[in-house]
Amino acid sequence: MKFLFSHPEKCTGCKQCSVACSLVKFGECNPKKAAITVVRDEFERFELPVFCFQCDDAPCLSACSTGALYRDGRIVEFDKDKCIGCRLCVVVCPFSAITTFRDEIIKCDLCNGDPTCVKYCATGALTYDDELKESSKRRMEYVKRFLESKSSG
Repeated sequence: MKFLFSHPEKCTGCKQCSVACSLVKFGECNPKKAAITVVRDEFERFELPVFCFQCDDAPCLSACSTGALYRDGRIVEFDKDKCIGCRLCVVVCPFSAITTFRDEIIKCDLCNGDPTCVKYCATGALTYDDELKESSKRRMEYVKRFLESKSSG
């Protein structure tokens, strides 16, 4: 199974990933309307791409009472026709990876296995690779680092 990986040490904060995502998904160049967000930590001086981790035990699935969020294989999918706009999925996501823009819920769907953000990342800060033991460990370290930075700020 392939996963989207972030390498924050390579991220320059250019937001090309967010612009490309919003253009492909919504037809406009608006990073606020993307399923990937680049967060800047001014104190630690790093940029961190944030996107859906397709969690094994996804809290958003449990919070969605209408079935608008569901699992298709390993991917957590979103059906906007079933969504009632309660935004509980946004509230319970521990990574702030599900966002909203006006009345729209925005969540990464990995572009049907060909993530646009990876194609437009000039520095290689985003990759879409098979998960190996080493990459799984790296992904969990990334998640831990992200949660620690959220709780300290």
